[in-house]
Amino acid sequence: MDQLNRLEELFNRCMNEQATEAEVAELSYLMQQPENEGKARQLIAQAHDKVPEMELPVSTIAAITTAIFQAQETKPLVVRMEKRPFRWIRYAAAVVIILAAARGGFLWKSYKSKPLAHTQTVHDIMPGGDKALLTLADGSTIVLDSMGNKQIAQQGGTSIVKAAGGKLTYNAANNSNKVLYNKISTPRGGQFQVTLPDGTQVWLNALSSLRFPTIFNGNNRTVELTGEAYFEVQKDAAKPFLVKVGAMQIDVLGTSFDVMAYPDEKQIQTTLIEGLVKVSADGQAKVLQPGQQLQLQKDGKLDLLNTADIESAIAWKNGYFKFNQADLQTVMRQLARWYDVEVNFEGPIPDFRFVGELKRTAGLSTNLKILSYSQVNFKMEGNTITVTP
Repeated sequence: MDQLNRLEELFNRCMNEQATEAEVAELSYLMQQPENEGKARQLIAQAHDKVPEMELPVSTIAAITTAIFQAQETKPLVVRMEKRPFRWIRYAAAVVIILAAARGGFLWKSYKSKPLAHTQTVHDIMPGGDKALLTLADGSTIVLDSMGNKQIAQQGGTSIVKAAGGKLTYNAANNSNKVLYNKISTPRGGQFQVTLPDGTQVWLNALSSLRFPTIFNGNNRTVELTGEAYFEVQKDAAKPFLVKVGAMQIDVLGTSFDVMAYPDEKQIQTTLIEGLVKVSADGQAKVLQPGQQLQLQKDGKLDLLNTADIESAIAWKNGYFKFNQADLQTVMRQLARWYDVEVNFEGPIPDFRFVGELKRTAGLSTNLKILSYSQVNFKMEGNTITVTP
């Protein structure tokens, strides 16, 4: 079958909501080939009446894309963002609708023809899962992912119970006064959920740790975090909930928020979903409202983002990666933590911006293949990924 017939076949499969993710990616590639532009214009014109005439920058089209996928309860996997405008941008919204008809896929807007990138794989690497290490007050440790669902320890008057689905619960007796400290740590490729003695729920992302008392019997409820965690804090006005992240402190009454504090990231981010928090660092303090994000920069400056991308901030908790204008290094750091791999870059790092989603439940090779359609090459050798332009 020649390219033009294949292009029309894939176009029709997308319109009929029958295309697979791989077919959507193939359609994206065929539509950007210069020799197929005439046929692509002809096919797009069939849907053009559904979209008003418009001249929009690529960044706006990306926002439209996200809105369409959210409305249809389907999600694009990744978008490669180009700095230059799309040559036939007036048709882009129609393309978006066509590709959005697929059950999740890959949107790629680029006019200049390039050979398709590829991924070299010897073996696949499976995604992370519910893995964690619990350190008790006496320094002894329990590997949680190898334990059955039962009471696994007693700390003072508090019993510790492991449940199915990567969950740990601390049940404190009312007459318990002895305070002991425990720490739960997730490795690269691990995640875990813990219910603290006050009922607060915490989800730990990969390569993270939480240190906390086995009972909150003081004037506040203080925990210490490294890495990333999502909190749903039990309300108790008489005992504020405090999260310490290095030199930064978050004061909470009762709320839902995410803290991302990996040392290899550009900043520490606190994203507020519900309630009210105050973030303090280096003599500065700011109060967050729902939907805002506070960024602690490496130089100690606190920056407030009034309209945060909440879905991106908590996507990991919901089983996927979500990128919003993320550079390639940011994308690969997230993949490295979840799949427990090392990433090396050879040659100049492409200045791409990615928008979209990848499934955390997919094997690494699947996600690398999707990313490779953005003209990035990946080579997997053991637990090392080499990235080349």
